[in-house]
Amino acid sequence: MKHESIIVVYDSCQAIADEIADLLGAESLSVQSVNNRHIENSESFVLAVEYQSDGQLTPRWQYAIQTFCKADLSGKNFALFVALGNSQTPDVAKELCDELRNSKAHIVGDQPNAGSPIWNLDDWVCSISPSL
Repeated sequence: MKHESIIVVYDSCQAIADEIADLLGAESLSVQSVNNRHIENSESFVLAVEYQSDGQLTPRWQYAIQTFCKADLSGKNFALFVALGNSQTPDVAKELCDELRNSKAHIVGDQPNAGSPIWNLDDWVCSISPSL
């Protein structure tokens, strides 16, 4: 079985995920497809999470995060960015990172909001890539 070093997980923001995957030499994968095999066989994950207008993760992301957090994430690196969200998402994204840390994941970089005018994809990827 092929060892997947880095997987960029997305829901409806495939274009951004594919761009990040190209920059990192990674594979992009729909959040609906994430399973235990991917978690076990990959070293690092970039999560392009999406939040609903009420500040909650979308149902697909809620399920995927449960799948991640049930696994032993020791030695796994995670970078997170908010692909869709609102003004509440920085706090919710921090909570998500804490939840992943509780499953022994290593969080790299900050959690930018892709909709923010100060967010720059190339700069962010350069800042996280050494840790993935």
